[in-house]
Amino acid sequence: MTNTFKGPDALKDFLNPGKHPNLPMVELPESLNPFASDGVRIFAKMMGLSPLGNVKAVPAFNMVQEMYKRGELSGVERLVENSSGNTVFSMALAARQFGVARTQSYVPSEISWNKLLMLQFFGIEPIVNVEPQAPVENDPATGVFKARLDGQQPDAMNPGQYENNDNPEAHEKWTGPQIWAQTEGKIDIFGVGLGTTGTLIGNSRFLKSKNPDIKVVGVMRAPDNYVPGVRTENLLNVVDFAWRDHVDALERVATETAYLTSMEMSRLGILAGPSSGLALAGLLKHLKGLKRIGELEGFRRADSGEITCVFPCPDSPMAYLDEYFKYVDASHFPAITNEDDLVNKP
Repeated sequence: MTNTFKGPDALKDFLNPGKHPNLPMVELPESLNPFASDGVRIFAKMMGLSPLGNVKAVPAFNMVQEMYKRGELSGVERLVENSSGNTVFSMALAARQFGVARTQSYVPSEISWNKLLMLQFFGIEPIVNVEPQAPVENDPATGVFKARLDGQQPDAMNPGQYENNDNPEAHEKWTGPQIWAQTEGKIDIFGVGLGTTGTLIGNSRFLKSKNPDIKVVGVMRAPDNYVPGVRTENLLNVVDFAWRDHVDALERVATETAYLTSMEMSRLGILAGPSSGLALAGLLKHLKGLKRIGELEGFRRADSGEITCVFPCPDSPMAYLDEYFKYVDASHFPAITNEDDLVNKP
């Protein structure tokens, strides 16, 4: 595969996950893997190296393409979605290739300023919504509900990433097979952050269809903690997918831990954002628990004596740089020499 895109459908093909080679998967060094001496190998699946730089590009393209195939975009002038950034950004760029030029997004009031600027840069119209802290099912105060209601207008369409089965099916179709091939079918534990839960469900479906003994660990934000792209258990109430049917264990990770773990990976060359840090931290927390109660040995392969773990890295840290200085202790950053001489000091 030359990975070259030509002709009138060049951009559409470039955005299509099915037209690309496997996204890279890289093993963590021992400095990031405290269980290396136990024969545990941990691999980061670099979903942030997709053409649009984030994991949401995979389901976003699939949702838009399948809506187009079903004729649901006929007469549609605008897409409207609830998203803090990556999903609606990817969706908007895909939609333009299928004839829908305008996209609006309900965004949480806690969205980072850089993310907001990113949406505006790409021509997406943000609608700020103050989200309830403990939403109930079909809560009319949530952005999910408002986007769904708005999408019923004659000129609009709400793809509904929290209930649209084309979301998890994208990972069942593309991501899961890549992970299976790249591990040569020797994956034992899959750890993943919980947002829309599409990545969890799609990969779990595919991987468990190949080996039902693979353990799936879902990682969520600890209560009252912030990490972009993933949710607390309360906030997962807005998700209509039966995601609990596809997960074997749950872990919770605090804000600073997610950001610090992300920064440690990034400083070694694995450019991974806060939700990547959350996924890895949750996976490590789970491995620690398995080792403490003596269950880690149950995953060891007889042929190699190894245990293989994979976790997806949804995006890079670049869109969140300002947040690291907010959530990570200052002692983790080098001092600036001659700081008083800066002309553009904030």
